[in-house]
Amino acid sequence: MAKTPDGRRIAMAERQVQEVIARYLLSLKDELPGLVTVSRVQMPADLRTARVYVSVFAQDQDESLLKKQVAKTLQHLAADIQGELAAHLKMRYCPKLTFYPDETTDVVLKVERLIEDISPSLRRKRRGDDDE
Repeated sequence: MAKTPDGRRIAMAERQVQEVIARYLLSLKDELPGLVTVSRVQMPADLRTARVYVSVFAQDQDESLLKKQVAKTLQHLAADIQGELAAHLKMRYCPKLTFYPDETTDVVLKVERLIEDISPSLRRKRRGDDDE
């Protein structure tokens, strides 16, 4: 019978990987633009790979473009970061890291803007003012 993955074990591994990468990013703070954070890590049941999502907060710059640049830079540093993971975590395999820009904040802001745009027209319809 096949084993089912233990969600707690995966969540704990994701949290530990996120913490180690975040500490590593602190050592790079002078080399990275703005404030770079690891927003989340996703790992499969075998814990051999990790999708690392990063956010960037910077003033006076296009954050979407900056996120992509930072993800690309971190991907070039992935081997060094994996070495750091191997040194700090007690895991059978060191996960292979892939970095992605975290677009969650952008999506939330876009949805909020859409709701704000729709909201006045819905209020007019409820009041019967739509015959303008």
